[in-house]
Amino acid sequence: MQYTTFGRRAGLRVSEYALGTANFGTGWGAGAEPDEARRIFDRFAEAGGTFLDSADGYRFGESEELTGKLISAEWSARPIVSCCP
Repeated sequence: MQYTTFGRRAGLRVSEYALGTANFGTGWGAGAEPDEARRIFDRFAEAGGTFLDSADGYRFGESEELTGKLISAEWSARPIVSCCP
């Protein structure tokens, strides 16, 4: 995994790839069940991914709730982007 600096002033070092979590959950009638979301999330972390994209509107909030459950204490220093209305 390669890394880059996020923003000119923020100085956060993030992976060049972000994991979009809009497909976590089935709130819109399709998507990744919790076990599948865990496999996707773990594979991203194992590959060195550090940058998550989440929003409370994905899957009527189910995605962000599931993402929160997947994040452990080891993720406390990793950047997470969340879009809020």
